Amino acid sequence: MKTFGSKLFCLLFCAVFMLIAVRGNAVDFKVKGAFDVSFETSNVIPLGVKGSDSFQALQRLRFQLDAVASENLSGSLLVTVGTNGQYWGSAKDGAALGSDGSNVVGVRAAYIDWRVPQTEAKIRMGIQPLLLPGFVTDWSAVYGQFTSGVTVNSPVYENNDFSVGSTFFWGRPYNDNSQNTQDGRLEKNYLDNLDVFALVLPIKAEGIKISPWGMYALIGENSLRGINDNASQREPAVYAPRGGLMPILGSGMNYFQTFEKNYRNAGNTWGNGWWGGLTVNLSQWEPWDVAFEGTYGRVDMGELKNYTQFDPKAAGKTFQLLRQGWYAAMRVDYKLDWGTPGVLAWYGSGDDDNPYNGSERLPVFNTPWPVTPLGFGGGFFDLDSWKVLGHNPGGMMGFVGSIKDVSFIDDLQHTLKLAYFHGTNSSDMPRKANMISYPTRADGPMAYLTTTDHAWEASLSNTYKIYENLQVNLEGAYVKLHLDSDTWRGAEDSQFNDNWRVSVSFRYTF
Repeated sequence: MKTFGSKLFCLLFCAVFMLIAVRGNAVDFKVKGAFDVSFETSNVIPLGVKGSDSFQALQRLRFQLDAVASENLSGSLLVTVGTNGQYWGSAKDGAALGSDGSNVVGVRAAYIDWRVPQTEAKIRMGIQPLLLPGFVTDWSAVYGQFTSGVTVNSPVYENNDFSVGSTFFWGRPYNDNSQNTQDGRLEKNYLDNLDVFALVLPIKAEGIKISPWGMYALIGENSLRGINDNASQREPAVYAPRGGLMPILGSGMNYFQTFEKNYRNAGNTWGNGWWGGLTVNLSQWEPWDVAFEGTYGRVDMGELKNYTQFDPKAAGKTFQLLRQGWYAAMRVDYKLDWGTPGVLAWYGSGDDDNPYNGSERLPVFNTPWPVTPLGFGGGFFDLDSWKVLGHNPGGMMGFVGSIKDVSFIDDLQHTLKLAYFHGTNSSDMPRKANMISYPTRADGPMAYLTTTDHAWEASLSNTYKIYENLQVNLEGAYVKLHLDSDTWRGAEDSQFNDNWRVSVSFRYTF
């Protein structure tokens, strides 16, 4: 087995070899990246629970090598050293005394960019960031991940300050990961591809941006299985999107326990997912900046006959493997000389009181939705603990008040956020869906808030620029989670009411 040192040496050797080999072709090589070192203490998973330490120190290096032949052709390689963070003292992460980890170097992105000759169309092919538009948070609530695929960008119409463009992408998040035994027969890599196809039409004019979009997903019956490799080092929401695409499961069981036998014999070969949305940003009324958006989605994976896990004592009923819902959001900021106060609010549809008809929450791919630092995915360093509330707006409504980029001293900025979240799922669902335990992070929707549940969050993030390329960030966040005891009947005891994190992070960019 290769050590971390040998892997890194081979990688750098190949890069240098490429540089020497093509120098005669006038290819320009550019390197950029970021080196993060973070120290944090928290009681949020994976820290401070079940005997785990509440303090950790970790680091991660990401660097990108661009090989630019011309404005019409280039290639890029983005490498991560510490793919899930190198935790200091951990031998498997290559951060213990005298040890080199064997699994800490990973390719985050590798793609080529080229322009179709005699046209304005640009094509990107390879592992790349695929992101649906979202102006409220500058990220998509449905899909925003590094994915293998192809992107095509082309202008449609341009006239002075007005333009219409088009962006199409095909991504393949999962394929050839499953291995199952059915009727005594081994089925390897069978019906396990998940493909997404999206079209975005960005419209721009002075002071306004409008982006309507649509996406379709072809979901093989085994595509959401066999993707748990290296699970101990990653938050389940990232590698297992089942909790964002599927209805709530019965009896507190996970995906494997629920569908291994029943689902495999239900005759559901392919599933289908559809999404459509519109996002708008208005900046012509400076210093006001306004954004709003709406999204609807539907994922249908068929049905299960004689399903008993919602009520083991009753006769089995048909369980619709259907999830469909919507959300709407708005953000208003007012930029001042000393900072930017603003508000952000959203409403996401929630489940009704019938578990057999599927879910009424928006289906999503658990994209890191950057609303708040601890409740959601909006912290300074994305590897600092997991999220208390989740990665998407489904099944809850929220209100976030903020004062961003406050600065009274040169090179020092502060961001303060105060937020309130309330569930929109029926308070009868935990009982009627037989949730004897709180939904797991891999197979459930992260925090499942009903109309009787709510949460508060307060956070303060302070960033100081030590040098032009070196920042230090001190961030503290607290989430107060209230799960109604009458609704959850003891299942809420597995969750902390008081959730907190304090971190100090250093970032060197080059």
